[in-house]
This record gives sequence, structure tokens and C-alpha cells, in this order.
Amino acid sequence: MLLYLAGHVLYALAASWYGFDWLSANSRIRWDGGIYLDIAHTGYYAGPCAEINPSADKPHAYCGNAGWFPLYPYLVLFMAKVTGLELSVSGVLVTEMCALAMLTAVWHLLGTTATARKLACLAVAAAFPSGVYFHATFPMSVAVLLALVTFTLLMRGRWVLAGLTGLATAAAYPLAVLLAPASVTLLLIAQGRWSWRRVARAAYVGGLTGCGLLAVFGLMYLTTGRFDAYLRIQTSNYGHGIHNPVNTFLVVLDRSPLAVSAEMVFGISLLALALLALRGATARGQATVLDWTLATVYGPLLLVMPLIAGANQAQFRSHTLLLPLVLLLRHVRASVTAVLAAVAVPLAFVMTTLFLTGVLV
Repeated sequence: MLLYLAGHVLYALAASWYGFDWLSANSRIRWDGGIYLDIAHTGYYAGPCAEINPSADKPHAYCGNAGWFPLYPYLVLFMAKVTGLELSVSGVLVTEMCALAMLTAVWHLLGTTATARKLACLAVAAAFPSGVYFHATFPMSVAVLLALVTFTLLMRGRWVLAGLTGLATAAAYPLAVLLAPASVTLLLIAQGRWSWRRVARAAYVGGLTGCGLLAVFGLMYLTTGRFDAYLRIQTSNYGHGIHNPVNTFLVVLDRSPLAVSAEMVFGISLLALALLALRGATARGQATVLDWTLATVYGPLLLVMPLIAGANQAQFRSHTLLLPLVLLLRHVRASVTAVLAAVAVPLAFVMTTLFLTGVLV
């Protein structure tokens, strides 16, 4: 709780630097954040830009709000119905509840005994460079919380519930479907006798997570009349598709503002440190199947896939899903993790100011 509040102090300072009120719901709504609230307000719609937005730069492209996933806006709508609050306030309330629960989940996965190493890990999570999206009207805190809950359920052998939370995770954010290969890996490499039952469990959890993505496309069909509404909007307007990840990486590194490049380097450094931590933990016999899954499957996929999607993909926003990697930092010295946290704090400050001023999408 203290680190959660400390993070808000950091964001509030960044907001006041440019004259924004961090406690105002309107300060948390930028760009796509408004689209999620629009989905909660009107439901999904899609069509040729010439019909929906005649002033669009690409009149022959496909427009609408069907290019964004449904779980978060539906949670916002539910919160607004239950509480009677405005959608903007309900949106912030949902993200804040999930952000606090997310840090709590990290704490429980680290082990609730307070040590310098674990507190340093939690500090990195609380000061994540792109962490402003955990507190804005975006689905990032929802997706990361559900991913952490899924990993927790898998470690406890609760396969049925893990499949359901995996499905929900995939319905929250497109790249969250990468939880499927991570879950399958975790179940297949777990200690114990090999059996077809283990394969069936892996297929169930991974398959049900993938079904979350299929359910989104089914919802698009029911609401817009097109299964491919999401894909058409993303590809025709933002150029998302299959790209050379190396070229995308070089473009991102050369992109202004510098904080975007720095955040990319931070994400790579976090994965590299996680891999080093895994190596040391394995040598000491302390590595868990979750450690192996996060460092060798989950983390690498979440760094590479946004690069494949293209330079117009908000890499920094996708990198919020890397937060579970902080769990591996418990295997390194607290001083090393503290240095990483010290680097994250000023970067989070700058990223927050860029978000509030509308520079970051």
C-alpha cells in the first residue's frame, strides 16, 4: 500500500509540473483512453471512414471503436451502473482498484515475508516507466492483474479457474493472448510424472486463453456485423501487421522523444536481468517453473511481438505487460534491483508528463 501511494505521489508531482490535477478523472483520459470510455457509452460500431468520419485522413480506411478490446470498457460500464458514477470516474476507479490488486498479487507471489530484495522488486513494479497507464483509462492494470492471477492459480494447481482467468486476460488486451503459450509452457515443464493428463491440462488452459481472443472476434461480429472489424481498423489506420522486428526496433530507438527509446532499453534491460537472475537461481537450485516461464517465454514474446506488429504499435504501453518479470529480481541482490528502481523513477516521471501533455498515445 505504501509503495502504491508513493507511486501516486510521483505521478502527482509529474502532473503538477505541467499544471494538471492528478486527482481529476479528466487527467487520466488521453487518446485511446477516450475510445474505451466511448465503447462503454455507445457499444461497438465500425464502418468505412467516409461514413463514420468524413474528415478522416484516410476516407477509404475502416473507422470506429471496434479496434479496441472489450473487457475493460464493459467493467467500466458495470461499475458505472452499480455506483451511479460518471463513466470517466468509473474508468479511473476500475484501473485504480486493479492497480492496487496488481501490486498485492506481486507481493503475494514474492512471498509476504518482508525482505530488502522483495521490497526492491515491489519498488520497481510501483515505479514502472510506463506505469502511468496502470492509472489511466486503459486496460493495462486489468490485463496484468489477470495475468498474475492466472500464474498464481497455475502454481496452485487450480487449472479450471486458471483457464477462465486466462480467457478474461485475452479479452482485455490483444497481446495478453501471449499468456496462452506461457501457461502451456509452465504446465508442461512442471515437475512430476509425465502423463497425457498434463498435456490435457496444458491444452485446456492454453486453449481457453486463446478462446478469449476468438470471443472478442465473435463479439465484433455480433455488434458490427464483421468478424474482422478489429483487424480492419488496426491495419488500415495504423499499419499494424507483420513487420521486421529489427527494423521496428531501430525505428523506435531513433524516435523522439528520447524517453520512448529509454523505455525500450529499460524493457530489454529488465528481461536481461531476469535471465541472469534465472541463471543464478538455477545454479543454486532455487528457480521455479514460473521463473523459467517468465524469463524464457513470457518476457521474450512480449518484447518481440509488439516489434513485429510495427513501429506504430505503442511499444511502451505493451511493455506494461512485462511487469511480472520483477518476480525474478528476488534472486538478485537488493542493491542491483534498487538501482533499476532508481532508474525507473525519473523515467516514469517523464513518461507521465508526456502522457498528460498528449505526446504519448
